[in-house]
Parts: sequence; C-alpha cells; structure tokens
Amino acid sequence: MIHVRNKDMLFIEAHGHVWKKLHGVRFNRQKLISLENGRIRVGEEEMQFLPPEMRDNTCLIEVMQTYEKLFGFDKVVLLQTPCYGEQYEYINEILKKNPEKYVSIGIGTPEDEKLYKETARKCIGEYGYKGLKFESPDIPFDMLAPEKQFVFEELMKYNAYFVIDLGWGNGLYDFPINQMLEVARRYPDLKIILPHMGVSRLWDPKEKGNLDSLKKTLSILEYNQNVYFDCSGIPMLATRAGEEYPWPLMQDVLKTAKSMGAIDRVMWGSDMPTVLVACTYRQHIECITRHCDYLTDEELENLLGRTADKVWFGQ
Repeated sequence: MIHVRNKDMLFIEAHGHVWKKLHGVRFNRQKLISLENGRIRVGEEEMQFLPPEMRDNTCLIEVMQTYEKLFGFDKVVLLQTPCYGEQYEYINEILKKNPEKYVSIGIGTPEDEKLYKETARKCIGEYGYKGLKFESPDIPFDMLAPEKQFVFEELMKYNAYFVIDLGWGNGLYDFPINQMLEVARRYPDLKIILPHMGVSRLWDPKEKGNLDSLKKTLSILEYNQNVYFDCSGIPMLATRAGEEYPWPLMQDVLKTAKSMGAIDRVMWGSDMPTVLVACTYRQHIECITRHCDYLTDEELENLLGRTADKVWFGQ
C-alpha cells in the first residue's frame, strides 16, 4: 500500500466510475463515439477522454480495486452517468459481491415521466441504489416547470438523492444555479448532492480570486440543509485555468467552503478515470493530505471519509 493518510483514518473514494463498455448516448447532447487509446469523438471533435493506456476505452472494476489496494480506500462510490452509458447489469454484479464496500446510483430520465418512475423503481427500489444522477448539459430539463416536479417528488418518496452535474462550460444548459436554488427552497427536505462543487464555473479565469459562482452554489445551504458536495475533478478544472499541482484552485475552493461553514458538507472524490488525464491518482489525494494545513484534523477526516460514510453508506 502507498501510504497517503493516517492508517486509522476512514478513507472513501466518493466519486469513481467503472464500466464494461463505453457507450454513452449523451455528451453535450451529442452521441459519444468510442475510438481507442483513450480517445473519443463527439460530433466533429475528437478528444483525449481517458489516459492513453486505457487502449480499449474500458475501465473495469479491477482497475479501481487495484487503486484501492495502492491507496487504502475503505469504500467506493461508483457513479453512473449518461456519457459513459448505463452499466446496471455490470454494477449490480459488483454490488452483489461487495454490498458493504460499494454503492451506486441510476441515471435520471426526466424526459418521460412514466420511464422516470420506472427507472426510480428499478434503480432505487429494486437495485438498492442511493439515488439518480442528472447531467444538466447532456439531458437538460426545466427544473421549475410544474410538469417536471415528479423528478423531485419521486426521489423524496424513496428518501433518495438528487445528484446533478451542473455543467462544465458556457452552454445554454450549463450551471443553472438559479433553478437549483429554487428547487432547494421548494423542497427543503430533498436530499441533494452536487459533484465537482457544482462545477460553479471554477474553470473560468474571471472567477479567480473571488469564486463568486462557488459562493452562490454554497448558498444553497440557506434553503436546504440536506445538501452535500464533492471536490472531484478539480485538477481538470484547474489545468484548464493554467494551474499545476498542487492546484491553488483546490485550496481556494476548500477555504471558501470552510469560510462559509460548508466544509463538513464536502467529500473527497477523484472522478477517475477521466481525471487521470490531468493528474495522477496520488496527486489528487496528496493535494488534500499534504496541502490543507488550514483544515483541522476533524475537518480533514470528514473530508476524506466520514462525511461520505454518512451520506452514501448511511452511517
């Protein structure tokens, strides 16, 4: 094991991905075409989506389990998302073998109420997933429309999480924070998780030094006390902003969360394997374990595992 934290500290990877076949049907509202050597095509654009050593563009559970052994993860949250394509059968095999070590969520389908309710019944009621995940730019919907309130009401019936990626760009459907704040106000008991700190335009140079969009995102706690965040993927956002390890952006984000009384709502996660294009797994961990002296021991332990244990594993 590569030691990166106190051996007595609970350590949870709160945002990882594995899949048997990359077959995403939505990526910025376009079909994702898997090429090879970590590359994909979306529309006319090709991009390096994964590390090139992932030659067949798969990321099997054995990859994650090897990282578990290297870094000492106690538990892992395996998120499913539209751009990878649903992996229900594969994920269910993993959960069945390791019910106390892994959890997952389904993919929200807000376009069709009947399909959505069936998805919730299957994923949460039958498979035991913790909630449903939404991608604002990839499968956008008007969160305030009266005819879409079933999205939140159905999750509340199951006491499940509404997990939403608010978007990484400048598109029409990116960062719908005003809608998100109103949803939190309407449904103060809805359980919400915002991955990547709500993204919050963290990649935008105009945010540097103020992080006003992040502050607006964190203000959601004024309306709903059942909201949590993860700090996954920030090395990718920091790299877009021209930063290098240990990414001052990560420290600015966590300091902002602490100053606003939200640090114990934040969970560490990586967003592996896509984040591994921007950094190593070890760097993503050590930018926390070696560069967060402003956090108390209790805050650090919450960030690295205890909060995720409560949120995702019900302890």
